[in-house]
Amino acid sequence: MAEAKDATAWVPARPTLRRLAEAVQDCRGCELWEDATQAVLSTGTREARLMLVGEQPGDREDREGEPFVGPAGRVLATALETAGIDPGETYLTNAVKHFRFERRGKRRIHEAPELRHLVACHPWLEAELTVVDPDVVVCLGASARGGYDEALAELVSDLRVAASA
Repeated sequence: MAEAKDATAWVPARPTLRRLAEAVQDCRGCELWEDATQAVLSTGTREARLMLVGEQPGDREDREGEPFVGPAGRVLATALETAGIDPGETYLTNAVKHFRFERRGKRRIHEAPELRHLVACHPWLEAELTVVDPDVVVCLGASARGGYDEALAELVSDLRVAASA
């Protein structure tokens, strides 16, 4: 069998959030599934006006199966609260659905996904955008400029702009 170039073959033709959540567990669109505990799709409802897209699941997300439950999730929760946005009105997902990491003893150290991983997972994100159809999409990432305080202030500012759209 030829190696898959992306996740298209695993994305349901008529996606719903439930179908996507079930189908993503079988995805073999790249090699990241081999070492990950599970795929991590999203949390939120299809009625969400605001979609927040992170880079990839982290160690905690990979183990628990939900996005933004680890350290990045705590930063995001603080930013949403500071911006006055109800987390229940957001849809949280990641551009890459499996955790990419390097094993160091018993620890799993985050490794940034490569462009090919983003390309491979793109059909999942496209399907999520089709189902949710948010008014605003905010892309979050590990490469924020500056330190924690500056990155948080920038995120809060972006979220306030998004909430007013």
